[in-house]
Amino acid sequence: MYISKIAEGPAEGGASLANVQGTLATLASGLDARFVEAGGALAQAYQIVETLVKSLEGVTSALDREAADAAVQDMRAIADRLTRLPAMQSRRQEALVTIGGAGEALRTPMAQFHRTLRFLRICGLNIKVAAAGAAEFSGFADTMFEKIDVAEEQMSSFGQEIDGLSSGISEALEAEKLLADECTRVIPEVPMRLDRDALALQDHQARLGELAVRIAQVAREIRTRLATALGALQIGDITRQRLEHVVTGLSTMDAALREASGLAAEDITLIEEHILALLAAQAADAVEEFRSQARILAQSLRAIGPQATALLALKDDGKDGGGAQGDGDDDHVLHVLERSIEEVRSVTGRLQQADELSDRLGTATSATAESLGRRIAAVQRVKNDVQQMAWNTDLRCRRMGADGQGLAMIATEIRNFSNHLEMLTNGISGTFEQLVDAAAEMRAQAESAGKVDAGKALTASLDCVRDGGDRMREGLSGLDRDAATVGDILRQTTENVDCDAEIGDALGEAVTQLAAAAGDPAMLPEAPPAALGEILAAIHASYTMASEREVHKRFALAGGVAEMEEAPAQGDDDDDDDGLF
Repeated sequence: MYISKIAEGPAEGGASLANVQGTLATLASGLDARFVEAGGALAQAYQIVETLVKSLEGVTSALDREAADAAVQDMRAIADRLTRLPAMQSRRQEALVTIGGAGEALRTPMAQFHRTLRFLRICGLNIKVAAAGAAEFSGFADTMFEKIDVAEEQMSSFGQEIDGLSSGISEALEAEKLLADECTRVIPEVPMRLDRDALALQDHQARLGELAVRIAQVAREIRTRLATALGALQIGDITRQRLEHVVTGLSTMDAALREASGLAAEDITLIEEHILALLAAQAADAVEEFRSQARILAQSLRAIGPQATALLALKDDGKDGGGAQGDGDDDHVLHVLERSIEEVRSVTGRLQQADELSDRLGTATSATAESLGRRIAAVQRVKNDVQQMAWNTDLRCRRMGADGQGLAMIATEIRNFSNHLEMLTNGISGTFEQLVDAAAEMRAQAESAGKVDAGKALTASLDCVRDGGDRMREGLSGLDRDAATVGDILRQTTENVDCDAEIGDALGEAVTQLAAAAGDPAMLPEAPPAALGEILAAIHASYTMASEREVHKRFALAGGVAEMEEAPAQGDDDDDDDGLF
């Protein structure tokens, strides 16, 4: 009758194989619970860090560097224009004075022009009287009246346009005076400070982006290490399975020997020693691998802790000098910008008002100058026509002899008045050129001013730095809490997986006892008992790990299952215990 070693046989140190079997099963179960809990905790830590990485990546993509650079360029352009404003204003005032002076200078020759036209009209009436109704001379007088009507209409419109132009000069000069007062108050100190503030804003935005990148980089490194640690936690499940297979192997051996019949005592001893040696080797290999990998895993987890601390250090560095949260540097930058913008706001408001007036006046001056040019050309044509008619009348009068002397005297007067018109027209043309030059200067001032709304540009600059700070604060709002949570998780997980003293020693003792029960197995005979091959085949069928099969080969019978089958290819699903670190 077979008496089971598992049930009754004492192992070395007084423990039965049944106790060793129970110990291995209990330790495997407890080991699995520890590593399952560790896996859940690390998964939580991974999710926390993953959220932080996505948040910071959102910050770096949301910090619109193009918008920030555009805001800086606007600020510096405004500062530059404010610095050049006194010289620009001086040229604009000169142009305004020229336009106003030209308007006044035109009034006298225009009045004389109208007076000369009235004399010409009287001369036309005198021709009609002196010609005593002669059709030829009456027709000449009527034509001259038509020309005079055209000239009077052109000069009347000319005067209205000059009056309209002159009326805007006083408003523009008043705006320039107020602007000059503001310039005296803030230039050059404020634009110089605004230029410095623009550079500070540019540097601040760059530091925000760099800090977000640095923190995200550390967070990604932590995420990678956590992912590796999650994969390495397989060693717990692997060890559990291998120990369970050892426990199952003991039961398989016991059941097979109980059911076997006709085995000699020496065959039973041979089978028991061989199977126990196999299971002891499997357990020893599993425990050795577990203790080695668990130590490496614990060391890896401890190495992640300083990186979590580094996140907080980066944040604190940013707060002190880079504006991580905006509590320090952000508020300082905002305060400085707001102060500068407030001081610039009044002068830019005056500047915008003066620019608008200058733009309108320049446009009006250009339009007036073009219109005056057309009207002067029309008046010159009238003057030329009247002169030509006067010469023709004089020639006809000379052919009439004594009868034409009276008409000839009137024609001479007409010719004298037309010459006077030419002199007046030339004078008006000279003043007109001054208007053209002044209009060109006004247009040049308007073009140099550009179309940037200074108030809006400065407000946009302020909003830009506010937006960057808000996004950074939002991205790092929970960093303190999250880093502390990850640190706590890592400490607890490290304690769970670093269980060599608590579990490793007990596993080692159980393996020692199992090896002692196996003793020093004798050499197998050339024809071992068939039951041994059946038990080895049954145990081999339970394996799920390549490492188990490798150990099994040392105990396989010639021509047995382990020898005949191919080892699994690298990367097989069974290779769960390979390449953990």
